[in-house]
Amino acid sequence: MSFATNAKLEVLKSNIENDCCSIAFLSAIIKCCGELSISKNETKVEIFTEIPELFQKIKNIIEQYYGKECNMTMIENTNLSKTSRYKITLPSDITNQLLKDLGIMSVDENGMLALDNGIADFIIIDDCCKRSYVKGAFVACATSNIVIKNYDNDRGNSGYHLEFVFNFEKIAEDFVKLLQYFEITAKITIRKNSPIVYIKEYQLICDTLALVGANKAVLDLQNEAAIRELRNNVNRQNNCLNANLNKTVQASVKQLNAIKNIQENMGLEHLNENLMELALLRLANPEASLEELRLLCSEKLTKSGINHRFSKIIEISDNITKNKFKITTL
Repeated sequence: MSFATNAKLEVLKSNIENDCCSIAFLSAIIKCCGELSISKNETKVEIFTEIPELFQKIKNIIEQYYGKECNMTMIENTNLSKTSRYKITLPSDITNQLLKDLGIMSVDENGMLALDNGIADFIIIDDCCKRSYVKGAFVACATSNIVIKNYDNDRGNSGYHLEFVFNFEKIAEDFVKLLQYFEITAKITIRKNSPIVYIKEYQLICDTLALVGANKAVLDLQNEAAIRELRNNVNRQNNCLNANLNKTVQASVKQLNAIKNIQENMGLEHLNENLMELALLRLANPEASLEELRLLCSEKLTKSGINHRFSKIIEISDNITKNKFKITTL
């Protein structure tokens, strides 16, 4: 089960605080995953979801405020993801009143019903209603790429991404403002003609999860982030160590080549005493670091001093090579 689905199930386990919150929650559900069909005889509202637990929440609200029953059926699974989908049908005889109560439809100046593509102000007057609307939208249309992993493998991690998929730009714009009220910054993009409200910052995603009451999901995400950070730090340290090791090996090879060039063409005995000692130490310890060579020297030197002497040895080797080249080309 995905991280987002687990978070939605956690949200659905919490109780809705007040009557106004129930209305805000149901309004968001219908706006985000409902379909409205109007014919001459009736107006029908159907809600589509992959979470069957949502049915009980909707059923309770409809029974409590309208004294009616709704029903749920499983849709025949034809998608490749093999995820079951469910259709929740609301009672048609209360649909018009329900849509007006939820701020989804209103009566225009000609007495005709008109669809409101945004979030009606009277639905989210109080803080609790605003929070319940976000909860409804989260359960209805939130998706995430976040994966809570066991780290038995070394596959790469995805970033942090939470998004809400809407049908109309107006509700997407209103929802961004609603999140901003709670100091959560979100952005809008268009994908396949659908407006998407998305959040990519880790801390803001945690804030959103906390806002809708998915507290366990927040802890899971924080734990995941801590593990990722630890692994990244270890990887950075290993990369640094490997880089330093490569530099040490490359320097050692360059020094050995210079020493062997001097040995073959001039003889190490022609070096001064300090350089000859260092050359012999390098030949005897080809993989030693500068620090290890420093400890083996007969006199006290710094690593900088050791490095300076190797520079002299390499310079002598380069001069030998240049002179050989001149003699060869004459």
